[in-house]
Amino acid sequence: MDTGNERAERDALLERLLGLEAEMETSIVPDLIEPFLQIRLTTQQLKVLVILVTMQPDGTTVQALARDLEVSLATMSGIVDRLATQEMVERVEDPRDHRVRRVLITDGGRAIVQQLLSTRPQMDRAPLERLALDDLRALAQGLGALLAVMKEERPRG
Repeated sequence: MDTGNERAERDALLERLLGLEAEMETSIVPDLIEPFLQIRLTTQQLKVLVILVTMQPDGTTVQALARDLEVSLATMSGIVDRLATQEMVERVEDPRDHRVRRVLITDGGRAIVQQLLSTRPQMDRAPLERLALDDLRALAQGLGALLAVMKEERPRG
């Protein structure tokens, strides 16, 4: 059981760690946004691709996309046309109703979404090599302990 001093030290360390985490997140923002700046898609086009990734394998209709993104049918039709021109989506006939055209994401569209979602900074060796050996040991012990606790909390399925 923690004494009053241990509880105060624990609280102070937790606050410091959370503050350090926030600083680290801020420092990696340029690395996170770079892939978004490199793609040649509008925000609406990217939203359509993200929606379509979740609609596999049947896709959805232009009408449903327009409703979901709260834009007119004409606007959504233009967005889908531009994505089709870039081979990010394709329109196919609905097998249940031949009057309906469904919008499916292509492998190229899926690759763009996966690239953006997988963009995350990873621990780099260079700054770690600059740490003093005692600090490196402490970091390894701390991260190992944190990972163990996180694994305990993960629901088993």
